[in-house]
Amino acid sequence: MKIAYHADDALDAQLISDLLNNGGIFAQVRGAGMQGAVGEAAAMGNVKVWVKDEDLAEAKVIIENWGNASFVDEEDAELFKDDDEFSVPQQQDPNHSSNTVLSASMFLIFLLLVLAAFLKM
Repeated sequence: MKIAYHADDALDAQLISDLLNNGGIFAQVRGAGMQGAVGEAAAMGNVKVWVKDEDLAEAKVIIENWGNASFVDEEDAELFKDDDEFSVPQQQDPNHSSNTVLSASMFLIFLLLVLAAFLKM
């Protein structure tokens, strides 16, 4: 068997595996269990989708076509244009940055209190 796809995580790998299996290519996800053992960040890149040697070329074509797929029906494309009269402009929440600063400050204060309590021991 050969590696057809290097996934970011188990969910990504399972999606590709299902895509290949639905296309008639036997595919297996390997390394998905590592996420629970070593954590999300450490397992990234270690989850792979394997296929039979003879199916590798076709699997890569299916994966590439899926990656290049257009998810908007051409007939409905006009609904998603930016100049659509019904589009709502995105507004930045004015409280977002102050909330972020407040949260970060509270976290730092908490860490300092924990450190102070630890040093008193």
